[in-house]
Amino acid sequence: MASSKLRAIIVGGGIAGLTLANALEKAGFDYVLLERLEEIAPRVGAFVGITVNGLRILDQLGCYEAIEDNNASIEMLYNRRWKDGSFVRGIDALIRDRKRFGYPFLVMDRHFLLQTLYDNIEDKSRIVPGKKVFKVEHSDEVVSVECNDGSTYTGDLVIGADGVHSIVRQEMWRHMDESGAGLLVSKERTLMSAEYKCMYGVSPATEGFSPGTFNSNVGRDMSFLWTVHKDGRVFWAVFQKLDKKYHMPNIPRFTEKDALALGEHCKSSYMTEKVKFRDLWENRMSHILIPLEEAFYKHWNWGRFACIGDVVHKWTPSTGQGANNAIESAAAAANALYRLARRKTPCSKRDVQEALSEIQKHREIRAKNHFTATGDLTRLEAMKTPMHRFMMTYIVPHLSDALGDQLSWANIGAEKLEYLPDPPKSLSGIMAFNQNYGPGGKSLLLRRMVFACPLLMLSYFTYAIFSSIISEAAVRSANRASTSSGKLNNDNHSWDAPIRIKPFIDSLTFFSPSLFNIYPVHRLQAITLLIDLAPLWFIWILESHREGNAMKLITVPIVFGLAFQRFGIGVVGPIWFFLHYISCPLSDYAGLDWRLVNVAAAKTALPAILATTTLPTLAMYFDPNFHRRLAINAVWQAFPLWTSVIHYILRKTAIADTTKHDRIYNVYADLPSIRFAIKVLAGISGLTFNWVRCTSHVPISRIFFPNWALIETLLRSAPASLDFVPAMSTFLQVDETVCFIGAFFWMALLFYDLKEAEMIGTSWYRLALCACLGTFVAGPGATVSLGWLWREEILAVKKAKGSVGTEYLVQSEISIGRHAGSL
Repeated sequence: MASSKLRAIIVGGGIAGLTLANALEKAGFDYVLLERLEEIAPRVGAFVGITVNGLRILDQLGCYEAIEDNNASIEMLYNRRWKDGSFVRGIDALIRDRKRFGYPFLVMDRHFLLQTLYDNIEDKSRIVPGKKVFKVEHSDEVVSVECNDGSTYTGDLVIGADGVHSIVRQEMWRHMDESGAGLLVSKERTLMSAEYKCMYGVSPATEGFSPGTFNSNVGRDMSFLWTVHKDGRVFWAVFQKLDKKYHMPNIPRFTEKDALALGEHCKSSYMTEKVKFRDLWENRMSHILIPLEEAFYKHWNWGRFACIGDVVHKWTPSTGQGANNAIESAAAAANALYRLARRKTPCSKRDVQEALSEIQKHREIRAKNHFTATGDLTRLEAMKTPMHRFMMTYIVPHLSDALGDQLSWANIGAEKLEYLPDPPKSLSGIMAFNQNYGPGGKSLLLRRMVFACPLLMLSYFTYAIFSSIISEAAVRSANRASTSSGKLNNDNHSWDAPIRIKPFIDSLTFFSPSLFNIYPVHRLQAITLLIDLAPLWFIWILESHREGNAMKLITVPIVFGLAFQRFGIGVVGPIWFFLHYISCPLSDYAGLDWRLVNVAAAKTALPAILATTTLPTLAMYFDPNFHRRLAINAVWQAFPLWTSVIHYILRKTAIADTTKHDRIYNVYADLPSIRFAIKVLAGISGLTFNWVRCTSHVPISRIFFPNWALIETLLRSAPASLDFVPAMSTFLQVDETVCFIGAFFWMALLFYDLKEAEMIGTSWYRLALCACLGTFVAGPGATVSLGWLWREEILAVKKAKGSVGTEYLVQSEISIGRHAGSL
């Protein structure tokens, strides 16, 4: 452990201070803690909520079992209106958070948490109560902390954990003033503000209140929180907007008379539809009324000073994250001091200052995120503005999953004590803690856009070629003739078009040479493209139903489907690949439930695609009746619409959707259906590819690859003097070639992410060899779909670089070789 003779002085015996004391004791770091009050764990009537980010650290310190054994876990969050108790929403975010990280959400008396932290300290002589600090002297060598009783404590650094009215923060500012740096903090002296007040209270067991839920009752300018302890006591809080926003030093203090007036004012407010606040107020055991200070300071350290917890980031209790962030800040401070103490050379003032600055570097962005989110939630629940009232009435009731995901995203990058082992419980969830993720994580959007930019160039390249093809005189003439006469003329034969509405008549004209088998190679090109399209279309549909892809552009496959029917898959496909890559980093699937595809969608996507894509394709190219071929093609033109409609009907009526259950208890429920569907579609693509190779009288390259000299001419927008059939043949060649160049490039980007995250160790040489061999043996459609399935299996069992613990345990086959071999 730490070997240095450095000594820290902790001022403040609250949650942050006692957590830091425990952490430094575990590190073997010399310290003393000075607490203003005579009692370490006073009973002041307040309660605290401890969530996964705080509990993991407490577990490392050895406090978790005592806390869990004495407090009931909270599983559901409910919003109601305090005017009538009517229901707004109920969400299972806390159940999901526990499943993701292994820890519950526990609500307890503040004094119980303080007492537990104090009891966990072995050398209690280092905890000194009744020491009110009034001055801190600072020099290049030491700091001296002076107390009202005349005692003085000397150390190498001082950590302020003494709350919103911190003397350590005041003394740090004083020394900054004296050193000429006062301008840096001039605005911070009045930064702290209060716009709301809060009355905390505890009442005995009351009929109508049961454990296991955390409740927020919302209304204009006032809101309530309440929950039930394991022993039946009801913890409650009342928030009310002040008459104006106050700033330090003018934030009001409240008397007992103020508290009684607020209680009487709230008595008629509903906690549930049958229970009013009166039932809690008239039987209260304790209460306290305080202002809700809010501040986020810019300067957390200077010289040998550092401040943590409420001293530098104070927010309202709406999200229950105040105590948890105090614990995280204490852990960050302990980590910084542990690293400092392990230096082999004596520590200078500069070394100490650099170490203390690490606390803010580690914590600032995450803490700022909590500060902003909590302030927003307080004002939302108090319906401060018309927009807040609109949101709470019409939007919030439909955002249950979003709130749970935000909670988890805020916690995934939580601090831990770097020098203590990860507790087994922290390794048991379906979302691994990872400090590379969460608020404050490095944004990679710009880099991903740069990496994926060639896909947009492919799309533009294809669009330019298609524009030139459509502009060819023979193509324009064929379009005009079919549109004006309603007949399709090919090879001295004429057939009535089953539909004359644009753009369907144009598409019928384009496909007619292949449908009538005028040029056999052209027919093979069309069959191969449309069969290979099915697995891609399947992937697009599944990605739109993935939990982690909610609210992204790729979740509307019907738009992209109709677009590629109009402009070509070679134009639209690379755009979809681009949007998928830039909007779907691996962090979006950090939780196994975020990887999960809607189970009903996964089970019904295959029959929907076979019915609307694969079978119509086979029918319109193998039906002996040419008129039926045209009729089938006319209906097939809108297959993205038909797929969406049939898929919707099937997943709503043909099968029970178990996703809400499975995302908590069976996050692999979608994989069997996905594996089977990919095998089927890849098998059909592979068989079709080899059938085309065996039946074609020209080399396979002639089927897939266009004449590059012709492409160069078309890109220059010069007339190529193409007849109608060769023009359509070139169109299909470019369409498939560019689409799958884009698909393979997209897969390369996805596997680059996996390799960068150390989730796969396969070399690029072997990956390229697999792609080439797969394409040669089974064709591009099968190869891309099997590559996508391989990635899916990796996402299901591997953890990204920086994650705690080992691979996820999954009772399923994960070898892509088995899946490919079964074909």
